[in-house]
Amino acid sequence: METSQDLFKQLEKAEKLFSDGSIKNAQKIVRDVISKTKTFKKVPNALKHKLNFAIGQSRYFDEMSSFATNPKREELITEITDIITNPLEDPKKQAHRIHDLQAKWQLLDLSSRPASREQWSKFNELCNRGWEPCSEYFDELKAIKVNNANQRFKIIEEINIYVSENSSNWPDVRTLIQYMRGTFDQWQKFAPVLDKDLNKLKSAYFESKKPINDYIKKQESNVIAIKESLISKVDAIDGEDGDLNIKKFNDLKNEWKKAGSAGRKHDNKLWDKFNKSADRLFNAKKEVLDAELVIAKELLGKIKKDEISTKEASNEMQNLSNISKTKEYSLLRTAIKDKKIEQENKNKAEKIDSYLNLFEAFSKQEFDTLDLPKSIASKVSKLKTSKSDNAQLQYVCIKLEIMAGIDSLKKDSDLRQSIQLEMLTSKFNKSSANLESLDDLLIHFFENLSSKDTSAADKTLWKRITKSIGNILSN
Repeated sequence: METSQDLFKQLEKAEKLFSDGSIKNAQKIVRDVISKTKTFKKVPNALKHKLNFAIGQSRYFDEMSSFATNPKREELITEITDIITNPLEDPKKQAHRIHDLQAKWQLLDLSSRPASREQWSKFNELCNRGWEPCSEYFDELKAIKVNNANQRFKIIEEINIYVSENSSNWPDVRTLIQYMRGTFDQWQKFAPVLDKDLNKLKSAYFESKKPINDYIKKQESNVIAIKESLISKVDAIDGEDGDLNIKKFNDLKNEWKKAGSAGRKHDNKLWDKFNKSADRLFNAKKEVLDAELVIAKELLGKIKKDEISTKEASNEMQNLSNISKTKEYSLLRTAIKDKKIEQENKNKAEKIDSYLNLFEAFSKQEFDTLDLPKSIASKVSKLKTSKSDNAQLQYVCIKLEIMAGIDSLKKDSDLRQSIQLEMLTSKFNKSSANLESLDDLLIHFFENLSSKDTSAADKTLWKRITKSIGNILSN
């Protein structure tokens, strides 16, 4: 015989079930305790207070259940009343319509507190009146209800077999939940059943599922503990490196995903708490990003106004590692690239101009007043040739045209072919022949140009050479 302490512990278990949302199981324990206390000569005050509190909880949930389902039952009563008032022309259709309403009523009883005696009596009486025009189909529908009950007993038997085969090594919780949903879908297909079978089936159905539900709750409790531990680990992240902090959080997030489900009641709340705990990490990261974005915009403005060199901007840009994928970073990188190209083009143009100034400087023997290429200006300034060698001047002109990819005059075709053959032979022989570079050829040109008197032919050749110089230095 159970003692008052045993019953006290059962009531504590019932409170836990109420808290977890397992209302039906909790109410069953409360009813069992009420029954057992009736055998006591005197119920201890502590047990009496505990029991009264549990009875209050049970009534509260009954009232909540009734509050949710009673309007639906009243709708069913209204529908059956309408059928009696306006019978369907086809008795068979009316029989099936009543059958459907009875199925809905029984499903409400299965998922919530059963209807009150008054409600049930009213609904049952109306259903019996509705059956009167279609009594010839009653036996057919009764057979359907009996078959539904048999099918539900089979489902219960299958669940019991499943429990027996898997209780020593349960599948994962997701698989169990899917299995439970599948059996419930099957259960719902076979409704209604005879009233005399309804409560017996309902009780057997819940008892068959209990071991599975208990295991799921146990596993969900373990997952809750794991996820609360992960939340504590997020709270403990406090490094100075923002990227490393976020990496640690992402690692914990991967652990979170592997932990499994804590149940619909807890999972979303825990997930929100987990993410809110990490908000400070991302806020710190955002502050770093915002600061770098400000620097990027400032550098962009300076590079456009030429207030800073491309080298200085590139060096500063290396410190903006956190915004490398942003629009601001891309705009800055493009501006630096464009500015470099602009500077390179300017340098090329200035270099080309300095080469083009050589002829004028040589003709006037004024090498200090013009911008000249330093690589050859000193050499050209020392050259003193009394008479031009037209053959050598023409050689330089045509060879530069070949190097620049410019067509020569038709009259120079034989000489051009000869020079091309010479260049090809020199290339394959890998000889270190002179006059292969622009500077060497230009020095050779001025070595064979009269420093006292330049002719119109010399100037014409130089115009052709200037086109070649522009092409060569632009590439």
